Amino acid sequence: MIPIPDYVYVTTPEALADVAATMARARVIGVDTEADSLHCYQERVSLIQISDGALNAVIDPLVLTDLRPLAPVLADPGIIKVFHGADYDVVGLKRDFGFTVATIFDTCLAAQAAGAQKYSLGDLLQRYFDVTLEKKYQKAHWSKRPLVPDLLAYAAKDTQYLPALHELLRNEVQTKGRLAQIEEEGEWISRREWTGHAFVPDDYARIKGATSLAPAAQRVLRTLAVTRDRLAKRANRPPFKIVSADDLLALAIHQPATPAAVEALFPLASSPIRRDIARWLDAVRAGLADETPLPQRAGGRFDPFSAPQERLFVRLREWRTAESKTEGVEPAMVLSTEQIKAIVRAWPKTIDELAAVPGVRRWQVSRYGDVLLKFLT
Repeated sequence: MIPIPDYVYVTTPEALADVAATMARARVIGVDTEADSLHCYQERVSLIQISDGALNAVIDPLVLTDLRPLAPVLADPGIIKVFHGADYDVVGLKRDFGFTVATIFDTCLAAQAAGAQKYSLGDLLQRYFDVTLEKKYQKAHWSKRPLVPDLLAYAAKDTQYLPALHELLRNEVQTKGRLAQIEEEGEWISRREWTGHAFVPDDYARIKGATSLAPAAQRVLRTLAVTRDRLAKRANRPPFKIVSADDLLALAIHQPATPAAVEALFPLASSPIRRDIARWLDAVRAGLADETPLPQRAGGRFDPFSAPQERLFVRLREWRTAESKTEGVEPAMVLSTEQIKAIVRAWPKTIDELAAVPGVRRWQVSRYGDVLLKFLT
């Protein structure tokens, strides 16, 4: 007898409507996505997995042309959507399909808030359910069709246990007095938006070490980055799979003028640069001839701390470290470093002023507000 898979692969409008109707009746559903960022120029969500604890659905958005039946399910505030590491999934669902996702419970954050030392999904499934996730599919080409059954089963397992995991972790964070934290973090995640943009030449400056180069080398690097992006777009591959940033930096710094110089700079015959030496030499020459302005380096977002601010910053970090040890959680589960910096710059004197500091959460004001004001007043 052929074993029946413990998931349904959804590729028709009728099947999607059935899944959406089932999930609409659930109190808690697990949600995950798979994207193709490791294989394509512009990433896109290539699978959507949803589970209610009984039905595990793997929905194929590359086959289905209309995913609107999912919209009311994801937007329903009465249904808890359980993700593990929700930011990436929520942003992708918004970007590609315009979905709003309400009432998010992130099991990664919940595990950290509960004091777990290991909190990957694999670690949590092993700990709570004695289930092992296959790691060999983590970098799969999710937009390549057809998908083999092993890949579909792997994808389904990512959400199969999330409703049950939610119940366990919810109890643990509630015992720790941190349920309000996880619920509020879900609200923040639901408001996240995709911040990417189409490549522009001055994006070369995002390469680590780019802006420390001499102006001539920066212009060469800019031209090289444009060449790489053009090739990546044409091949529908991520730019880093065309040529690495380190190789671009090496070309920009050394500026080889002959094929022999390129071969000396990249001695391995398998080097991507050596596959088309003429193209990269042309890019180097074009960069050296370029006289257009370089982007102005953006200054710091804020002025440096004053001496009193620096002392306050140190005291708040010391308090955070001690508090995190007392509570048995990571320091960021108390206050992030960026939140501490924001508090120092605002230097609030009242609870209301503390609550108004950008990025500070309600749960932090409730839990730590009185203690923090002792440092600030």
